[in-house]
Amino acid sequence: MKTYLPMAIAVALMPGILPAQPRQGGPPPGAIERRGNISRVIADCEDRTNDFKRSLRMALDRSALNDTQREDELNRDASRLERAMNRVRESWNLEHDPSRTRRSVGEAISAGQDINRTMVRRRLNPDVQRQWDIVRGELNRLAEVFELPRIRW
Repeated sequence: MKTYLPMAIAVALMPGILPAQPRQGGPPPGAIERRGNISRVIADCEDRTNDFKRSLRMALDRSALNDTQREDELNRDASRLERAMNRVRESWNLEHDPSRTRRSVGEAISAGQDINRTMVRRRLNPDVQRQWDIVRGELNRLAEVFELPRIRW
């Protein structure tokens, strides 16, 4: 009886003691929620970028820029942004490491800034302009979750 009593007390106290123990391995508290948030921001940005690229291509085909070198450059920049966003997604999905994915985010932002210079100078159809405004907002959200400075458009 004397040996069972201390053991019974220890078993009874275990549920209260175990949560107080330091975590061994696994992600720190809040990391899974943060990963989910980053994944959502990346997916949103990638979706908006893809929509913009399609709309841009159609708008350019119906604009004064059709069959010009500037049209080709804009289409290349939009493709570069799309590829950079694909690399962001792939890097994040593979490693879930913000510091490693940050470089790809920088490439996407750089491509976005190149597109923005043209979008500001040459007003395309209002729908494409609205979509570009949305992409810029998504790129700013992306910069924020990867702790990069806000983009100066």
